Amino acid sequence: MFFDSEDYINRFIVHFGIENCYVCEINRKIAAMAFALPTTLSHFLTFNFKFSTLNLKYIYACATHPNYRRQGVMEKLLATIYDISCNENIAGVFLHAADENLANYYRKLGFQDFFYRNSSTFNRKGREEGTKHTMKFLTPDEYSNKRIQKLEKQYFANWNEDFFRFLNETGVQFCEYENTIFSFRTEDSKLIVDELLSNTPEQQIANLLFEQFPDCESIDIRTTGNENCCGQMKWNQFINTDIRSGYFAFALE
Repeated sequence: MFFDSEDYINRFIVHFGIENCYVCEINRKIAAMAFALPTTLSHFLTFNFKFSTLNLKYIYACATHPNYRRQGVMEKLLATIYDISCNENIAGVFLHAADENLANYYRKLGFQDFFYRNSSTFNRKGREEGTKHTMKFLTPDEYSNKRIQKLEKQYFANWNEDFFRFLNETGVQFCEYENTIFSFRTEDSKLIVDELLSNTPEQQIANLLFEQFPDCESIDIRTTGNENCCGQMKWNQFINTDIRSGYFAFALE
């Protein structure tokens, strides 16, 4: 259904297991499924130099068998995942909608726009010529540790180091340039920078990548910001919070 390779699926199961998979069966046949992956919403508290964390679950790979679509099966499965999560004192469940139609569907189920980011596109034809630059590739563990330091002033979905190892195994590269860290992956003749954390101008990072990848024609760069909604949250009804928005990347799209 999602056109994922067998290698991707096998690696996903190795890293995340099947215990996080919820299944709806009808007449002993699988009608729908979804994963609920544990993570946290983190925020650095400057007054005591500690991280405040709320436990969350990320809903991923929602799928309904064609024979059971438009019958409310997924709605019931998501409600079940939400109820179980609330009983486990999870602060909320969140997801990434593939398009606006799905986003509207999730809004009707009680999910609120919560995670935001900015996005820009750069084309090779418009690149600025400059001197050659070098960037350093980071291990997943190095990137995970540096990332926490960069995001300490905002609420963000905080994945563990194994999550970044999975991303690396499935094609995501982690890099550092001066005081900047970023991740990227290839998609045909385009590069997708899923995350850029620094004050370095985006155009400068685009030029750097154009130099490194001569076959690349365009680059999408995603940064922290509030322009585009990229994730929706459904809070535990028994937990009071006044958090209005957060940052989320690496949606396992």
